[in-house]
Amino acid sequence: VSEQEVSAFRDKNVFSKQEKQKIVLKVLILQTYINKYFEKIRKEGKELYHRPLLLTLVNSVNKPDADLQLFFEELEKIAKEAPKEKIFSQAKRDLVAEFSADMSFYFEENEKIIMNIEELEKINYKDILQYVFNAKNAGSIEISFNPSDKKQAAFKLVTAERHFALIKTGDMPQWLKDELSRFNVNHRFENEGFFETINRDDSDINVLMGSRSFYEGWDSNRPNIILFVNIGIGSDAKKFVLQSVGRGVRIEPIKNKRKRFKELFNAKEVKGQLFNKVKNLILPIESLFVFGTNAENLKEIINTLKTQKSEGRSLRDAFEINPETKKHLLLVPVYREVDKLIAEETDITPFQISQKDFELTKSYFGYIGPKVALVKYDCEPRVLESANKGLREEQSQRYNFNEDRSIEEPELLAGQILKFLGLKMRKLDRFKELGKEIVHFEEIKFRDGDKYKEIMSKIQQVGNYGQKDAVLEQLQLGLEKHKNIQKYTSEIQKVEHEYVKENTFELNHQKVKIKYLANHYYLPVIVSESQKIDYLNHIINVESERKFLEELEEYIGKSDSIFSRYQWMFSKLDQTLDNVGLVYYNQKEGEITNFTPDFVFWLQKGNEYLILFVDPHGTAHRDADLKIDWFKKIFTKDFYDHNSNSEKIKVKVKLLFKPARGSTIIDVSQKYREYWFDNFADFANKIS
Repeated sequence: VSEQEVSAFRDKNVFSKQEKQKIVLKVLILQTYINKYFEKIRKEGKELYHRPLLLTLVNSVNKPDADLQLFFEELEKIAKEAPKEKIFSQAKRDLVAEFSADMSFYFEENEKIIMNIEELEKINYKDILQYVFNAKNAGSIEISFNPSDKKQAAFKLVTAERHFALIKTGDMPQWLKDELSRFNVNHRFENEGFFETINRDDSDINVLMGSRSFYEGWDSNRPNIILFVNIGIGSDAKKFVLQSVGRGVRIEPIKNKRKRFKELFNAKEVKGQLFNKVKNLILPIESLFVFGTNAENLKEIINTLKTQKSEGRSLRDAFEINPETKKHLLLVPVYREVDKLIAEETDITPFQISQKDFELTKSYFGYIGPKVALVKYDCEPRVLESANKGLREEQSQRYNFNEDRSIEEPELLAGQILKFLGLKMRKLDRFKELGKEIVHFEEIKFRDGDKYKEIMSKIQQVGNYGQKDAVLEQLQLGLEKHKNIQKYTSEIQKVEHEYVKENTFELNHQKVKIKYLANHYYLPVIVSESQKIDYLNHIINVESERKFLEELEEYIGKSDSIFSRYQWMFSKLDQTLDNVGLVYYNQKEGEITNFTPDFVFWLQKGNEYLILFVDPHGTAHRDADLKIDWFKKIFTKDFYDHNSNSEKIKVKVKLLFKPARGSTIIDVSQKYREYWFDNFADFANKIS
């Protein structure tokens, strides 16, 4: 985050004109610098990383002297003719001074920002024309838009063949409409607009300008520079800044691999030869540079990021493991990696692919041939043979045809299939008694120092509820012995206040419930009343989880609930911290990884024992079928023996999904329907 004061866009006086141009020049010089490194990287790997993008976000679009208009005018001046050498040199000196100041990255505070100052100082006006304006020579700007869609307008120089910039707003700004007569106008009648294709690798757009009209829901890893022009510091602006910056922190060095290049190399997903060629080139393109047009705005960005980063004060002491767990056997599965490759499995776990992708990949393998495939993908012959066999025979057990997964990139799919088949399988090793596998409640933190005592008190009141009956019994004995009704009444009132089954807490109009759930692994449980809770982490705050818990509470209150037949406990699971769950092949990540459902139940009746995983996220899970396929392979319908205190018990594991609100299991493929439940009557049938 730039610390330099750049306030010129707030002032309308003559003096600020050169300052405005200097601000724009600074970001264009920096973008040129990043693009030069991107060019070097692409010479070593033609599909590495993203095309860098300058994202300019403004406060005003249509009013007189709108921020968008002021920025665009400076961009236009620079495109038309070279800036004065004095301004250009000063802009470079400002950047050099900032990057020479031993600065650290904002989140990776131990990592210094190392820029090639010599390379930065060499950048000239011709470089900016080439790397930003897609032109060899300066020239006037030409505008392109579709008359039926004036929410976006693209720009190029008359001296260039390719566009370089795009304005995306709710409608074409009035000032731009008023000045159309001074532009060469090129109407475009294409099915896809510039903005719809901006994330594609063949997009020519280097500068994206807009306000709040497009950032909601926009997912891109292209922005390397974000310039905020007069974005205020109100609560709305805080949200806007945070979400906008979120567009820039995404990274994807290799398609579908959203990790830093070094991490991919350490995970052996990148060959050492390629890594060594580009490792000293990647820092600029793996960085996000943020500029603001006033100091207040920069402080707002910093405070927003720090709020997000802040861990808050721990609430750990307010939670405890439910004493009832001592009466129960709580088992969790443990897995091991076997020597056999997936390619050598007889009952192979299906690889998900669309029918169209299947045919394309089959043709691709036939085109390149086995010798090229072995060299290109560096795989073992047995892996390639397994891939080809599956493609030839279209064996149902090898491929699961899923039309939602069509990507139409056979070269990429070929690599995914070979990597998948070359992985070592994980299988169930044993069951162990629960130790420190569920720990997320120890990491719940509260981000408001002023109300820390209040929330701690309310959590402890609910946590005490399990002792209420014992305390009341002692008071009753005291009354019988001392006959002091006044003292007894006073103590009863105190107990009713300090031992409660449920409490509420509210901060910034965000309310949570604190619940005592007698069968839950730890006590108490915090459940949000809204989707977003800024001041607490690792609580139940997803709508599907919250709804499931409400229905569960209602169901267990019935005398004929299936839980009345068992000794049972359950727990919320947190995928970021807990180590209880299942394994499956994550096709997007290209690796066998953990799957942590939202809840785990332990049910026992005599020597019959059930571990039940429940995930109520429903059909929103695109990987649900794949997770079920892997579950079926690892946990057969056979029972497993577990020796506990010389007593053998039969352990079975089940997995259930609950459809999202508005859906039912009728929307689920018949093949997988036994793994879904609509309501708790259905739930009982599935586990009994």
